[in-house]
Amino acid sequence: MSKTYTVEIHHQGGKYTIQVPEEQTVLDAAQASGLSLPNSCNAGICTTCAAQITEGTVEQSDAMGVSAELREQGYALLCVAYPRSDLKVETEKEDTVYQLQFGQFQKKT
Repeated sequence: MSKTYTVEIHHQGGKYTIQVPEEQTVLDAAQASGLSLPNSCNAGICTTCAAQITEGTVEQSDAMGVSAELREQGYALLCVAYPRSDLKVETEKEDTVYQLQFGQFQKKT
């Protein structure tokens, strides 16, 4: 029998609580509950759905768009993030993840 976790999502100043089965991604569950979160490729490659997990853990082995270092800091791609505990999530971290991951490669003018 699969477990279901409580996920608290902080999105654009609001706080939303949803239930997410362990075999469903956080993004899919949010959309099924009517919460529209940023997403694009839905394959773990781009960083449109990047979020920061402030409490709890997720399984995101398909998250190619987030380095191991950023995963350790709590960043996740919600399109491939499966809950492994109750979670607290802050959405819209695309720019932060991009800067942390690629900012050092950009030329300063």
